Amino acid sequence: MRHSAIWRATALCMGAVFLPPSAMPSHAAAVAGGGTGAAHAADMAVRLQPAEQQAVVQARPAPVSGAGTGMGLADLLAWPGVPRLGLPVLRMPDFAVPPPPVTGIAHPPLPWLALAATWDPDLARRAGSARARSEWQQARAVLRVGGVDLLPSGRLQAGEDQVLAGSMAGMIGAGLLAGHVLPVFGSVAREEHARADGAAPDRTTQVPAAGLASQGLLGVAMALETAHGGAILCGGLAPCQTVTGLGAMVHDTWRFPGMVMAPPGGAGVARDGDIAPTLAAVAAGVDMEQVAADEGSRDVLGAALRQAVREGSVKPAQVQAMVTHILASFYMSGSLDHPPSFASVHNGAQSAADTLVADVEAQGAVLLQNENRVVPFDPALGPVLMLVRPALRPAAEKLADALRHAGLNVTLSVTTEGAGPPGTLPPATAQAARTLVLSDGNDDNRMISTLAEMGGHVAVVLAADDPDRQMPWLDTVDSVVQAWAWRDEYAQPLAALLSGQQDFSGHLPVTLTGGFYPPGMADADYRAFTRAHVVPLFPFGYGLSTHGHVTLSDLRVVRDGNHMIASFAVTNPDDTPVRAVPQLYVEMPDDLPGAARRLAGWRSVMVAPGHTVRLSVPVSLRLVGQWNPAGGNWNVAGGDYTLSLGLSSVMMVRHAILHLPALHVPGALDSTPVPVVTAE
Repeated sequence: MRHSAIWRATALCMGAVFLPPSAMPSHAAAVAGGGTGAAHAADMAVRLQPAEQQAVVQARPAPVSGAGTGMGLADLLAWPGVPRLGLPVLRMPDFAVPPPPVTGIAHPPLPWLALAATWDPDLARRAGSARARSEWQQARAVLRVGGVDLLPSGRLQAGEDQVLAGSMAGMIGAGLLAGHVLPVFGSVAREEHARADGAAPDRTTQVPAAGLASQGLLGVAMALETAHGGAILCGGLAPCQTVTGLGAMVHDTWRFPGMVMAPPGGAGVARDGDIAPTLAAVAAGVDMEQVAADEGSRDVLGAALRQAVREGSVKPAQVQAMVTHILASFYMSGSLDHPPSFASVHNGAQSAADTLVADVEAQGAVLLQNENRVVPFDPALGPVLMLVRPALRPAAEKLADALRHAGLNVTLSVTTEGAGPPGTLPPATAQAARTLVLSDGNDDNRMISTLAEMGGHVAVVLAADDPDRQMPWLDTVDSVVQAWAWRDEYAQPLAALLSGQQDFSGHLPVTLTGGFYPPGMADADYRAFTRAHVVPLFPFGYGLSTHGHVTLSDLRVVRDGNHMIASFAVTNPDDTPVRAVPQLYVEMPDDLPGAARRLAGWRSVMVAPGHTVRLSVPVSLRLVGQWNPAGGNWNVAGGDYTLSLGLSSVMMVRHAILHLPALHVPGALDSTPVPVVTAE
């Protein structure tokens, strides 16, 4: 019998883009708590012998003999399974180290900020499906998905909004689950973004899970609901014990039957027979521990756990519950019935996920500024000079070739390191009427400023993920494009955008600060800028089009159970199709805490020339509630709530007020169907 996914939740029920049932993975069951599938996981856990139960709470280095040798498989960890019960070995990467190249092909994490900048859940799902096929080719059944985490993980990895991050990460997870690959939601420390003010996050002080309910845990919950399953990573940013009460929140309050995983070292370190770290890890809710090859006997769920069980410090029932959570997550993906094997590894196979990277850039590149309409470049106006530093020459050559194929006359010029004052730039820049600069950091600022002062038209393409990139030259250049951290697959779609063959449609998933924060600000997200009454350099949700624009009108809001239903009209008055991303923001009454405007939902829609579409988007009342730890629910205070409609976090064009009575919204992950987004 095929074990289908055991947990059902309504996609994006906390307010974002709702998709039709056809877009949802077919393996979702009908009950949020797990239903018969959860009972099957519990039954299977009972059938395991004590030694088997204690073995399956770890993933240890996989064997490297035979077919695995030399194909990247030596870097995998293996969950041992239980062969006598038909539970197969499942392999996964070590989450604590960067993914290694496989047969010359790198498998880096999906380009998170670029993907989030598309604001396109369907593309995120397709990216997850493609990566699932790639993981199967490399014999892996588990993949970590960034974008959300228990603790604030920095804008580089997670953007700055839990609704956007949770929704997009969840759709990646939905694609993975449809391909029998288990998504594990969480970040790791190497992906954190250094703040412009030099402040470092505190990773030592314990934080109650209840205190994170409306922060990182909101994004994690949304990802699990959206994906219809998965697992949670703790210990990626700080030891799992940093978030207290996590297991109770996840399993008792959310009623999520799946597991909490820890990367190597994330659950703690056991030394010399000391079982205290083991007890702390079990108390913290850790169900499975990854063990790296160099950890030896320092892992906490191996010999130390067996000792704790013998001594009675950990009850057999606790171990059985951990195993049940592990099995539940694997049943969600169907990987126990459809496991990949070493034999599925194809030498030299092209990564299926890479085929979508170009789509991510095409929809995620953001046009920030376009004075004098320099972009798109018109071939009739003569040649374009591309200027780069030596380090970016390979990327620039690929982009220049793609622009030539698009019909532009492009000349590439490489400057010397430290170029800036007149006379140190290549001579060709003095005669160039139009110059395109490909830049990946602040070291280029002097060069760009000098170039702009020479009088020609200048367009700058930012090829790095840096929300705090300084732009002292902004008022002297014509066009600026945020193209995200460079990948070679970006050359073709970026050339199509710069040449006008395709319109820009990306919107910022982060605030671009220019390196300037309001005084005392620790996190430069859009809500902090709003509270400080400071307008950032480029706001969250912002993005321009070269082909046209849309107008938003007729915003109406009604309450339906635990949701607000917002409907509005989007009109394209121009003569070309435009992809629009109308955004809904919600604001609590002024006398309540957290009144700053926050994203509540959005819709990515293509509007035909001269047409109007009417959209309806549900918004969960959880987004305006205060978490009630005692009741395990969200308290929504009575009062007037404002929903605003716009094209970024500061560009609001329509507002509607809805009076709500005082009410409670359940904390359990939602499985009740709600109205989907519709276009009338």
